Amino acid sequence: MVKLLLKLRWLSVVIALFSAINAIAFIVIGLMRGYAGYRLLVQGMSWTGAEAPAETPGVQLGRSVDAFLMAMVFFVFSVGVTTLFAARAGGHELDSIPEWMRVRDLSHLKFLIWEAILAALVVASVEGLVVPSTAVTWTALILPIAVLILAAGLLLARRAH
Repeated sequence: MVKLLLKLRWLSVVIALFSAINAIAFIVIGLMRGYAGYRLLVQGMSWTGAEAPAETPGVQLGRSVDAFLMAMVFFVFSVGVTTLFAARAGGHELDSIPEWMRVRDLSHLKFLIWEAILAALVVASVEGLVVPSTAVTWTALILPIAVLILAAGLLLARRAH
């Protein structure tokens, strides 16, 4: 039974591979959004306020950063799963990975992903406040309050851990 479970750990390589593919897809999305933002910046805008808020260079560049942060979430998950389940203990494969990304256990991977998701949510909440689709109401505070709660939860979980 144990041998079967050890053979199944290689399924984690499939999970890590698809997470890496997702990271690459988000990098491509970020590059395209960055290109669109810089193209708008170089073309020049009328700056009259008549253009749609989503079509301003700053918003496009912010969305580019958001896509890059999502790529980092998938990349951290991919490297973490690989080092936890596929790398051999004491092997030299981990020497090329930065120290902060060397995952010791599942709890450490959870905290790394939690931090990466928080960073992406901060950018998303700022984008939600900068580009309102309708009039800004109290519901615009839901995502920033959720980020605050998640950050407080991370702080408390780190202290308890």
